[in-house]
Amino acid sequence: MIAENALTLVHVLAAFWYVMGLAAVQFPLIRGWRLEDVKIKAAAFEEASHYQGLLLVPGIIAVGVTGVFMWAQMDYNLITTGWLVTQESLYLVSLLVCVPLIGAGLRRTRLAALHAEKTGGITPELEEALAENVPIVFSGIATLLIPVMAYLAVFRPF
Repeated sequence: MIAENALTLVHVLAAFWYVMGLAAVQFPLIRGWRLEDVKIKAAAFEEASHYQGLLLVPGIIAVGVTGVFMWAQMDYNLITTGWLVTQESLYLVSLLVCVPLIGAGLRRTRLAALHAEKTGGITPELEEALAENVPIVFSGIATLLIPVMAYLAVFRPF
């Protein structure tokens, strides 16, 4: 009982860590996308990149590790419990699809913004990176998956 409660607390803290990371990446990312000043764009994308490495990636890894230990401690079968398999699948989509695509799109956009800042204006490379919207789309998908995963964990519907 004490181990279950301790693991649940650690898992909830890891989930908050992941959500903080996702928000800390999204806010400057959207700010950089909307503003016209190249210097502010570059600074915003730099900030988003910083929080990606500091909060987002470690947070999602911590959620997965603590979740596996927590559900195993609670004697749930990680392979045959339907709602848990669904949750694991959504987690893997977040971990293996959304987060890497956020990172790749952010890296491309950040480098293009830094290059544009050095040249003193918006470059075709930056315009092309901003036209793709990859990090914004996949951070939105990752955000939409969070309430679904929380619903599955709380209500265990099937």
